[in-house]
Amino acid sequence: MTMPPTLRPYFSRLKSLTINRYAAFLLFLLGYTEILQQHGGLPSLLPAWRLEIPLLLYLYFFLNQLLRRSRLQPLVAAAPLVLFYGVFDAYYIMFGRMLRITEITELPEMFQVLPPLAIALIGALIGLPLLAFLASLELRTRRATMAMASLPLLALLLMVEMTPNFFIAAFQESQQEIVFYSDTASARNNGRLSMMLYNEARRKSCRGKIAGHQMNPASLIDFDKVVAGLKAQQKKRNIHLIVLESFLDPGLLKEARFSRNPAHPAFSKLLAKKGGISISPVFAGGTAQAEFEVLCGAPALREFSGIEFDVFTGAKTTCLPHILSQGGYETNATNSYKPDFFNSTNAYTGIGFEKRYYPQEFAAGYDTYFSTGDVTEEDYMFDGVLFSQNLEFITRRIRENPKLPIFNYVIGMYGHSPHDLNLGKRPKIIEMLGKFRDEGLEKAVNQYYYRTEAIATFVKGLIAADPQSLIILVSDHLPSLSGSQTYKELNYLGGTVEATFLNRIFIIENGRPVRQNTIHHFDIPRIILNYATRGKYCQEHDCNFTTHDTPVARNAYRDDYLDIMSQAMDAASAIRMIGSKTQCVQ
Repeated sequence: MTMPPTLRPYFSRLKSLTINRYAAFLLFLLGYTEILQQHGGLPSLLPAWRLEIPLLLYLYFFLNQLLRRSRLQPLVAAAPLVLFYGVFDAYYIMFGRMLRITEITELPEMFQVLPPLAIALIGALIGLPLLAFLASLELRTRRATMAMASLPLLALLLMVEMTPNFFIAAFQESQQEIVFYSDTASARNNGRLSMMLYNEARRKSCRGKIAGHQMNPASLIDFDKVVAGLKAQQKKRNIHLIVLESFLDPGLLKEARFSRNPAHPAFSKLLAKKGGISISPVFAGGTAQAEFEVLCGAPALREFSGIEFDVFTGAKTTCLPHILSQGGYETNATNSYKPDFFNSTNAYTGIGFEKRYYPQEFAAGYDTYFSTGDVTEEDYMFDGVLFSQNLEFITRRIRENPKLPIFNYVIGMYGHSPHDLNLGKRPKIIEMLGKFRDEGLEKAVNQYYYRTEAIATFVKGLIAADPQSLIILVSDHLPSLSGSQTYKELNYLGGTVEATFLNRIFIIENGRPVRQNTIHHFDIPRIILNYATRGKYCQEHDCNFTTHDTPVARNAYRDDYLDIMSQAMDAASAIRMIGSKTQCVQ
């Protein structure tokens, strides 16, 4: 059959594309990822040249070997890889995090909640190219070639699965920086496929380290007992736990002098001399470590990852929110930053939050009740804007359903370095006096003034709306400023290195501020459970918080830590089982 003249230019271009298929394939993916990152997708492929780009070219070569030769072979071979990249971006846009191998098994469950039209559209977009690929397979005549071509892929996969520690070490040595607090930044540096392999190797490594650990039967019995104690409370009281980003109390800097009292008068009147001290696991960064402790009641030991949240899969754990949920509470988490930050969506799910809210600017498609508002010149959402929206939400929620108790967890980001202020809204009113000068500290002190004003307004509003409740406000960690030397020179609580882990905590019980002795962040869940059970919890458990630094106590808390991490790291075999009391890692 003679080709129509009008089609000859098209097939000529197609032939040229076949000759230059690898360059065309790579250019297409570079262009695709560059465009998608402008529309909410993962970062561009361009910086990930060490492993990701060679891996993509190899996989494209391998897929070409599986197909019979034809003019469409370059396009058909590219389809699975392009689709795979598309799934990464769709998943990120929808859920705010990067897809991991362990989550692929959950995709069929997601399809169950999609409307028929969406399922049909996804089926067409994915199914038709894959059908074309399957129809083009040539498996009989090219077995030897395919076997040879598959050896590098098999070696890579076996390395990840069989020798994960070797793969992790090699990856960290040869690739660009892995940003422990952000999947997005890590994907920008190293690529989607590469980070998926790395995350799987780390998961395998973690599972190997913890495989011999079993949930202590006594812990499961205690879990059931605490839940029963919560359920037995005829009138359950609401709990509000607020984590404040880098909330430094300038009054604890004994050698610092300021032009006026940094605390707002309303805050001083409400909470002056009622502030306690809580020991954070981190200084100057690592908010998720502080979150892990205040929500799970165990020290963040970093035995499986630099950030515990980073290896959570969404499997349920025996952390505070899950205990409260099982005991009859509605558990809500309000996070003022991005869903993929510190793997918070997976972590919050596993910890036991039934509802998770993020600002609408960062979480398109999420159910949410709040917005960041105007962040001009400050980058991060102001505490007052966050608190006012949460107060309105909680007040309405209590009014509409007063009998269902709520655990209201809120974490802010205002106060994060570099402590910028919108001077039109929050003009500088405090200056440092004396010889010592630190611009970052001066900005943080001015932020403190406006933050304490917002806190006072928020706490008064909560007390008015919910007088019989527990309110806890705690700083996640101190700001870095110019490093620990600043705290030493200004004599922060003695000026020692240990002092840089000491943070303010405020507790308001039934409308009245109360003061605790120095505690750890991981003691906070016990304070909450004791309040929720009207003192019964501490009658049956160790609530002598001053003894928690002894060797015996540290060993006991390590068991709690291993229990939680064994549950958290494996969605398939961890304790989906709370209640079934089986081994936490199969």
